[in-house]
Amino acid sequence: MSERDAATIRSEIAAERQRLDDTLTALEGELLSGLPFVVGGLVAAGALVLLTRRKQPRRRRGIRFSVRLD
Repeated sequence: MSERDAATIRSEIAAERQRLDDTLTALEGELLSGLPFVVGGLVAAGALVLLTRRKQPRRRRGIRFSVRLD
């Protein structure tokens, strides 16, 4: 096995760190570009829940007793 000097190893590590930083930056950009769609979907789902609850008939709270006399 050939031995490498410290300067070569440091430069390889620096190059790998730069590649990882570039990948991380690209990933963050992709996540941020999809964020408006996620927020819009959550708002639409919330509006749908509010609209469906409002249109349902209101239920009486409590216990209802009914007595049939035959």
